[in-house]
Amino acid sequence: MNRGPLLAVFVLALCSCTDDGGPRLDAVTPASSARNTMVTVTGRNLCGAADDCAHATGSIVLGLSPPQVQVHVVSTDPDSLVVVIPALAEVGATHLIATVDDRSSNALSFEVLP
Repeated sequence: MNRGPLLAVFVLALCSCTDDGGPRLDAVTPASSARNTMVTVTGRNLCGAADDCAHATGSIVLGLSPPQVQVHVVSTDPDSLVVVIPALAEVGATHLIATVDDRSSNALSFEVLP
């Protein structure tokens, strides 16, 4: 029995799951909120791969493409961020994306309420 194609699929799946040390967003609480309110974003590597919040550089934005709106970060630790949804955020479904030390996270669904 030829298992070559099956092995190739397994290897590709395994490689796509490796952690590159970049930020990973898991959840936002609450999942929808009005402008000028605080939400908590949880994830991994939010202070960089070394978990050094004092020296990591980064930002979090709303939107997948321009015009993105930068979100104000109130507090940071390696596993969570408290952020304020900006007054300029457009109402409706959008995504949060974190960038830490020049590495971007996955896009996490969020809804800005009126």
